[in-house]
Amino acid sequence: MKFLLRIAAVIDTVNTAIGRSMIWLILFCCLTSAVAATLRYTLDWGSNALLEAQWFMFGLVFLFCAAWTLRENGHVRIDILYTKLPPTARVWIDIVGGLLFLLPVCLLIAIDSWNFFLISYRTNEASPNPGGLFWWPIKLAIPVAFVLLSLQGLSETIKNIAVLTGHRPMPHLRGGH
Repeated sequence: MKFLLRIAAVIDTVNTAIGRSMIWLILFCCLTSAVAATLRYTLDWGSNALLEAQWFMFGLVFLFCAAWTLRENGHVRIDILYTKLPPTARVWIDIVGGLLFLLPVCLLIAIDSWNFFLISYRTNEASPNPGGLFWWPIKLAIPVAFVLLSLQGLSETIKNIAVLTGHRPMPHLRGGH
């Protein structure tokens, strides 16, 4: 179990680092938006590349913060029953939910979106708008992000099993809205 907990710690560290780095991308997205709006209203000059860059950055933040949010137990959940259950039952629900729903869906999306990316890459897909960006790089982010989310789901499952086997303390109820 110690080996698995070390793997979970590595996954947690990687996803936390990626999630925290996305904070800077949010700032850059805001600056890009401000520059685009300023250029549009002061110089009557617009750029499809700037607009698409904003969309891509927002998409990257959304995709790459999902695993970090799972690690922090920040995803929205319906807590009507969950919070009223004893801690051991909540841990079991997290394990079963992760193994039966989260991991299969994430892996299915990762595999399917990999083909979506390959088609885009092979055709060198780009925006139909003049001056737009290539689209295949953002499509690569989809399978990568879902693999990271799958790994974080695996990490959470490992940690929850460690709770049930007495290798970790019972977690405090936090997160969820």
